[in-house]
Amino acid sequence: MKTTKITAWLVLLAGFLTVAAIQQAAQAPVSFKSSDDIGVVVNIRNDASELSSADLRGILLGERRFWKNRQPLQLVLREPGTRERDAVIKSLLQMNNTEYNEHWRDKIFRGEASAAPLAVPSNGMASQYVLDTPGGITFVAGRNLRPDLKVLKIDGRLPGESGYLLR
Repeated sequence: MKTTKITAWLVLLAGFLTVAAIQQAAQAPVSFKSSDDIGVVVNIRNDASELSSADLRGILLGERRFWKNRQPLQLVLREPGTRERDAVIKSLLQMNNTEYNEHWRDKIFRGEASAAPLAVPSNGMASQYVLDTPGGITFVAGRNLRPDLKVLKIDGRLPGESGYLLR
């Protein structure tokens, strides 16, 4: 009986802490949610809260494959021709889609990667993939942000703040 009560309290406490963590992590600035800034979005259970622009370049180029907790990093992008993909590649890598695709083709040919990042046709699919994948990461415009995902700071700034990188 005593063990059952303790287990029930632990389950209740874990549920409360999970809800609190989701609410805290999902709170992006209101200015981001009403903007066209592109946020770097990860699974709510991801330990990361900030990345540098150099970290993001490494992720996009396939040079960084794991999070600090050794969780495999799973990059998902929108299809070529979408703002969330094109603006990020241009801003962070100074590449266009053809150059980016060639980079990944060469990387696969050399045996440095097994596949290019997953490309999906919608923000909803990208967000759902990250929600379902603990190591997932994607880029989402503020107006498309789901409340159950975590927005990371880039170089110390959140989307919607002055000086944010991905506008």
